[in-house]
Amino acid sequence: MSPSYNAPADSLSLLRTISQGDRVLPLTAFRPKQLHWIIETGFAPLFCFLSRNDSNNSDTLWWRELQAANLSVRLLNSVQLETLREILNRCEGLLPPITVLKGCSIATEFYPAAHLRVMRDLDILVKATDQPVVETVLLKMGFRQQSSNHVNFYYAHHHSMPFFHPGTGVWVEVHRDIFPGSEEVGTLRVFSGENVAAESRLSHCEGMPVMRLSPELQLVYTASHWALGLIGLIHRGGLFAFLDTIFILRGVPQSIRWDAIFDWVSGSVAATYLYLLLSYLHCNRIYQFDPEVLRELFRRQKSFGRINLELAHRLIARYLVAGKIPLAPGKLSILWETLLRDEGPVRNLASFLSEIFSLPESLKNKSGLLYP
Repeated sequence: MSPSYNAPADSLSLLRTISQGDRVLPLTAFRPKQLHWIIETGFAPLFCFLSRNDSNNSDTLWWRELQAANLSVRLLNSVQLETLREILNRCEGLLPPITVLKGCSIATEFYPAAHLRVMRDLDILVKATDQPVVETVLLKMGFRQQSSNHVNFYYAHHHSMPFFHPGTGVWVEVHRDIFPGSEEVGTLRVFSGENVAAESRLSHCEGMPVMRLSPELQLVYTASHWALGLIGLIHRGGLFAFLDTIFILRGVPQSIRWDAIFDWVSGSVAATYLYLLLSYLHCNRIYQFDPEVLRELFRRQKSFGRINLELAHRLIARYLVAGKIPLAPGKLSILWETLLRDEGPVRNLASFLSEIFSLPESLKNKSGLLYP
């Protein structure tokens, strides 16, 4: 059965199409608001890829808009990948193979075409002792470090101040860890240097040797980075965690080592983040998981009961999927953080309700969370 496009700005339907192998509906099945949101969320390349054999779209104004957005992403990604190739080439022989992270890793390993995944910067991981070598290479390539944060901010951060190339517009972050050690998630065993090293695999990217995270660690990392982005209200690109997860799961030649994941995340916020992502995909019929996997993850997380989970899913649907603009961004960030704490579902829910009922009456009624 073809996916339904009844909900406003239903980007999730494109994800169902990818996941279930359905044929995407023609442009005439979409309203302008939906097509605009598809472009805004960075899904234009995905839509064009799914509709590439539909000749009925070619003469429409919206098809030209989608194609323009698609070509823009292709151009930006090609510049990013060309830059990555040069970095890898210049670093070869100076240090062990660099670990590629996030979008540039997932897009080049799991996606049918790398341009289907928007890449906003290049994230690479090296040992702290090798960081000066890579940064020297970047400076010789014409990159310059710049940030709105003070230089002192990066002394205890998990990557140095970002590098920007004024000629190409490419940003590069050189990581020494995958999360800050000052944050709870950065202290978890799953993201320890030992586990990252054990779960890194030799691969190739742009014809050069690199290291990549195993699919299992990639799933936990993707979910955790996504959930922390929700707390920070990072909307643009937030839906790509769903797409990344789908392609990772579809691209693994053998079955996922769920037992290893359960062991890594048990009793930690990483279990919360992973369960939130997978349960949203499952409940919205985007990807159907073995119920036992979800039950085991639910058992190993400490944040959600049934009501808490429903509220979290509502927040995702309203602000991430439908793109509603928060009426009180600071308050919404606090609500997210409250729901995702590992203090137990009862305490989390009580704190959440306390925050909700401290809102002005006008915002309570417009929040769409507790009121019809």
